[in-house]
Amino acid sequence: MEVFESTEKTSIIFWRVVTIATGWLVLLFVGSYLITPASILTVVMNDLDITEATAAALVSMPQVTATVVGIPVGLYLDRVQTRGVVPAAAVVLLIGSVGDWFAGGAGNISLLIASRLFAGAGMFVLWVVCINVASSTVPPTRRATATSVIISGYPAGYALGQFSAPRVAEIVGWPGVFPLFGAAVLVSSVVFYFAVGNVTRFETPAESPTFAEFRQVFVNRNIWSIVIVTVLAYSLYMVFNSWMPTYIIQQYDISLAESGTFVALFPAVGIIARPVGGWVSDVVLNQRRRPIFAASFVGAIVVTVALFYTVRVTILVMMLILAGVVIQLQIGLLYQSAQEFVDPKAAGTAVSIASVAGWLGSFVAPVIAGELVAITGSYVIILWFAGSLGVAGGFSVWRMSESGIDMAPS
Repeated sequence: MEVFESTEKTSIIFWRVVTIATGWLVLLFVGSYLITPASILTVVMNDLDITEATAAALVSMPQVTATVVGIPVGLYLDRVQTRGVVPAAAVVLLIGSVGDWFAGGAGNISLLIASRLFAGAGMFVLWVVCINVASSTVPPTRRATATSVIISGYPAGYALGQFSAPRVAEIVGWPGVFPLFGAAVLVSSVVFYFAVGNVTRFETPAESPTFAEFRQVFVNRNIWSIVIVTVLAYSLYMVFNSWMPTYIIQQYDISLAESGTFVALFPAVGIIARPVGGWVSDVVLNQRRRPIFAASFVGAIVVTVALFYTVRVTILVMMLILAGVVIQLQIGLLYQSAQEFVDPKAAGTAVSIASVAGWLGSFVAPVIAGELVAITGSYVIILWFAGSLGVAGGFSVWRMSESGIDMAPS
């Protein structure tokens, strides 16, 4: 009997690990697909004869779709078995990536934009489902850890795409890179689909949420607190990602290549920082989330102030790594906290709202930073802007409720 129970327990742990690992791979290849145009931007511009702005917009096309369809898709996912939509969403992304291949080969920029927009719908579904499944696969005491681990696949995908896309493009041509990542998403999603079917899930509702339960999500004050915190967190993240290379070139005597290498460390450390934030919240802080949110924003303020007085490149690199750690500690927790504020039947809607908020911050903050630079004529304003976001984030966390301890949906 004891041998049987031990074998059963080992099997449960095995399938949990496989589920988290394959979900991580799905987001790895999704992130790689998304960032591909950024890593081959010069070649794309030359082949299609387009401007920098148009070429850069190709990177954001899937996110544009996600922002537009995010909340309706979240509502839909709460009414179906999310496991079943995984392969379908991967097929949508694959079709979009094949469209990228044809459009790139034909030099048709309009078709390329349309296919990237189409792929964005599949990207968003996979993002929400991976987070939702990761959360329900483990007991409540480890959910922030699981969510943060699986979400770390996304920055890892950015790193993989930036590193591999230029090299693969030399072999198959730049349009051929897109369907390769699309096919990788499909293969990993099929494995993820079967893994989820073999794992015990916790608090998975048998019934779909009612209209009243959906409505309760949108009138929930705590959800809107998470929206504000998520917008500010991703705004900080993208200000550093998008404007720090230019700031560094203006302030230090280094090349664009060196600047890009230094700033690449900022998102890369998220592979470790995001799971660490979830683990500390679950284990060290007994599932409290607010201390991590607060530490993240306060840490960002400290690093931003330190950058004002940094004059040596070695110190600059250390500050960028530290900024990447403190800002990304909270990223995985944001989605877990959003789910904890609502009825489990509406978890997909909550994750979708938080995701849309994050992408909104990602779009808006770099634009505002650019306008501030244009108005002031100084790149130092970027640090002032980042510091202000940190202050606003800290104040928002101070005003929000704790989601992880004894919280009933409001």
